Amino acid sequence: MRVLFLLLLLCAVAGAEPLHISFWHAFSGDREARLREQVEKFQQQNPEIAVDLRSFTDPRRAGNDYAELYKNLLRASAEGKPPVVAQMYENWVTQLAEVKQLVPLDKELEAIWKDLPAVFLKASTHWNGKRYSVPFNKSLWALYANNHLFEEKDPPQNWSEFRVACAKLKEQFPRGVVATPSPFELFDMHFVSQGGRFFDAHKQPSFAGPLGLSSGGYCQALAGQDGSCIFGPEASQLFLDGRLPFLIDTSAKLATLESKLGDRLSVFPLPRGAGDRIQLTGTQLSLFSQSSPAERRAGVRLLRFLTSPEQTRDWAMATGYLPVRNGAYTDPVYLDYLRARPGRAVITGELARAQVQPQVVGWESTRVLINDALERTLYQKRPIDKELIGAQAVTARLVRGLQGRP
Repeated sequence: MRVLFLLLLLCAVAGAEPLHISFWHAFSGDREARLREQVEKFQQQNPEIAVDLRSFTDPRRAGNDYAELYKNLLRASAEGKPPVVAQMYENWVTQLAEVKQLVPLDKELEAIWKDLPAVFLKASTHWNGKRYSVPFNKSLWALYANNHLFEEKDPPQNWSEFRVACAKLKEQFPRGVVATPSPFELFDMHFVSQGGRFFDAHKQPSFAGPLGLSSGGYCQALAGQDGSCIFGPEASQLFLDGRLPFLIDTSAKLATLESKLGDRLSVFPLPRGAGDRIQLTGTQLSLFSQSSPAERRAGVRLLRFLTSPEQTRDWAMATGYLPVRNGAYTDPVYLDYLRARPGRAVITGELARAQVQPQVVGWESTRVLINDALERTLYQKRPIDKELIGAQAVTARLVRGLQGRP
């Protein structure tokens, strides 16, 4: 009788419907496929949990669309219908944690915090000292070269040397020498490398001081006066087509560049500045508090799985993102992988000087304001000092409003 009861119990468990948890993200293409592979592995190990992935992308363009994800997360949170787990930028985490939409993860992920590189731990520590997110897809900026177009043995070590190298190549490449995503990104990389901070300790914008004006002047010289730097997807495509010597972009582009260019691709560290810093980019994963207790428990298990040393190693090797666990950096499989791919080892070696992105609410709008100011300087010949000071003043009013202060 007892045996029969156990058999019936096992059959009931085997036939039970798995608990569904939603996971929202902004990946598309190969990255979405890789994420699905990882989620499938998780479900194989946890058959009682089903992860419902939902990607938010703009069909009009390729690549990630974080703006669409952000808009839908805010709407769903306001309606009381957020996902269980979501991909988030640090400043989104700040915004949603302040209104108690997110679950503190200090205790739930205690073992993970002990095995994170310092910069990832800082990226996960938010406005009140608590941790409402865990790092997932993280990358660093790098200087890529079409090595058949740039034959120097030693890459430029700092921004001054880089400008000189571009000037030497400009006559040969009149359309441009280096591609970057936008004027803001060029400013961001130069400013951070000089030790610049976009916001001070009181969360007030501070990018229009001497360091900011210096970085704005550098952008104006490289992209305007010299005509060496060009922006946007078309510029990046010129690099992919082998018609441009340099590209400055994140390691998130590395897998694509390797597949398209093969041995023609060289990877160099980003030129250094006086502050010897480099901007960390990428997102975190958070757990929403409106989920049921069972959903939250399942969500924590998913976060533990995705950030485990083995999974973050495999994710890094497949995508070009950085492993987020210290344990992955001593894994023999990953070390052998890096030895066979010196370019990826170059990027990994830059992690020690990485700086986290601002966690201030309104960071996305700040980026747009700075980019608009730089475009007016480059294309309308407006004074860089007045444009950056104006952008800082608008940012200050915006941030005060978002923080609920007059």
